[in-house]
Amino acid sequence: KYDSFWRNMANLDMFNETIHSLDPDIKRCFEYCSIFPRGSKLRMVELVHLWIAQGFIKISCATEDMEEVAEGYFQELVSRSFLQPEESSYDTGCFTIHDALLDLFDKVSGDCFRIENDFRGGGWEGDIRRDIQHLLIRCYDGKLITEKILGLENLLTLIVYNGYAATGEERVIESICKRLPKLRVLAIPFILERYPGMEPNELSVPGSITQLKHLRYLALRTNGACMLTIPRALNKLPRVIQVLDFGDGKLDEVNCVDLINLRHINSGSSEFQFRNISRLTSLQTIACAFGIRDAPGYEVKQLRDLNKLRGSLEINGLEIVKSKEEALESKLAAKERLSELKLQFGHSSPEVQAEVLEGLCPPVGLQTLELHSYDGSRYPDWMVGKQDGGPKDLQTLSFWCCSQLEHAPEAFPHLRVLNLAYCNWDALPGNMVHLTSLKKLKIEWCSEIRSLPTLPQSLEEFCVEWCNDGFMKSCQIFRHPNWQKIEHIPRKTIEGLARKTIISL
Repeated sequence: KYDSFWRNMANLDMFNETIHSLDPDIKRCFEYCSIFPRGSKLRMVELVHLWIAQGFIKISCATEDMEEVAEGYFQELVSRSFLQPEESSYDTGCFTIHDALLDLFDKVSGDCFRIENDFRGGGWEGDIRRDIQHLLIRCYDGKLITEKILGLENLLTLIVYNGYAATGEERVIESICKRLPKLRVLAIPFILERYPGMEPNELSVPGSITQLKHLRYLALRTNGACMLTIPRALNKLPRVIQVLDFGDGKLDEVNCVDLINLRHINSGSSEFQFRNISRLTSLQTIACAFGIRDAPGYEVKQLRDLNKLRGSLEINGLEIVKSKEEALESKLAAKERLSELKLQFGHSSPEVQAEVLEGLCPPVGLQTLELHSYDGSRYPDWMVGKQDGGPKDLQTLSFWCCSQLEHAPEAFPHLRVLNLAYCNWDALPGNMVHLTSLKKLKIEWCSEIRSLPTLPQSLEEFCVEWCNDGFMKSCQIFRHPNWQKIEHIPRKTIEGLARKTIISL
C-alpha cells in the first residue's frame, strides 16, 4: 500500500505539492533525511539530535524545548507518510524513506549529498559539487575522504555510516579537523574485529578536534574491540557542543566540566568515564550507566542540578553512598522528565542500603523502576505507601537479586508489570491481591519460592522460568493450591530445564 502510494505520487507529480505544503522548517528537516542511504532504518532520537545540531529547529520562547519541537516535526512527517514505520518484530522504533522519494530528492539535489559506495569503501568514482553542505558516505574510505572531501570547505555535515577502521585513520581524523572548520556534525564509526583474549586496539582522538569551533554533534562510535583515548583538550571543544557519542568501546576518562551546553552523552563503556558533570545543567540524556565512585567528580551529588534529564537513567555503585542525606543530594524527585530508573547496589550494610534507597525517591511521573542487588533491611516508605512522595503512575517494577519484599507495593496502584529475577525470596507478598491493575507477573530463577498467594483478578499473563521444579510442576497440577491461584489467568508460561509449557485459555 505504501509502495503504490508513493509511486503514484511520483508519477502524478503530486510530490512537490505535498512537500511544499509542509511548514518550511519541517520541510528542511525532511530534505536533510535524503543524505541517508536507501533502505536505512532511521530512528527518531538520532534525527532529532542531527536536526538540532544543524539549527533547523526554531523555538518561539526560551522555555520551549527543542527536542519536543523536533519530535513534533518527526511525528508530522510520519503522519503524512513521508517517514514509514519499519515492520519488524525484532527492531521496533525504526522508520524508512521510500526509494521513490529519494529518487526525487536526487533530481532536485540541493545542498545534501550521499555517496553509496560498497562495503569495503570502493566502487564510487563520481564528483561532488563544491557547494555541498551535508554529506554522508555509506562506507569508510580514507582515500576518498582525503582526495575528494577535504576540499569541501563549506561542509557542515560529514557522516560515515559504517565501516572498518584502517591504518591512517587517526591521520584522516586530524586532516578533517584541520581542513573542514565549519563542521557542525562529525560522525565516524570504528568497527574492528575482535577475537577471544585479544586486547582492544587503541585509537587516539587528535587534539586538533578542538579546531572545529562550530561542532555541535561528535560521534566517534566504536565497538568493544577499540579503546578510545580522548585528549584532555576535549574539554576545550566549543561550548556549542550538544552531543557526544562514543559507542560501545572502552573509553579513557573524559573531563567535560566546561561543555555547559552538552545535552546528550552516549557511551557503552562498562565504566562511567565522564567526570564532573554537575555543571552540565543542559544535559538531557545519559545513555550509559552513571557510575558512582569513591573519587572526586563521581559522587552521587553530581546529579543534583541535572533536572533536565529525561527518558532513562541508570545509576550504579550505590554501595559507595553512605547515608540517606547523601542520597538526597541527587534530588531525583526533581527530575520530572525521567520515565525509567535503574538502581544498582553492591555489597554494603543492609541498614545503610535501606537508608540510601529511602533517599533516592524518584519523580512522580516515573513509569519504570528496576532495583538490582538491593539487600536492604526494608523497603522505602515511598514504595510501600507510607508517604506522599514517589511515583504515582508506575507501570513496571522489577527486582533483580533483591532481598525479600514483605508487603506488595501498594503505593503503585497503576502497576501493570511485576518482574522478579534471581531473588532469594521464599514467598511473594501476601497482599498481592491489592495490586488491582497488575496485568503481568514474571518470576525467573527464584529457587526458594514454593507457593503463591492469592493473585489479583486483573492478571492476564503469568510466567515462571527456571524456578524450583516442584513449584513449577504444582502450577500445572489440577486443583493444586498453586494451580488454583493462577487458574483465572488467560496466558500462563512455565519453562524449566526439561520443557516449556504454554497454557492459554
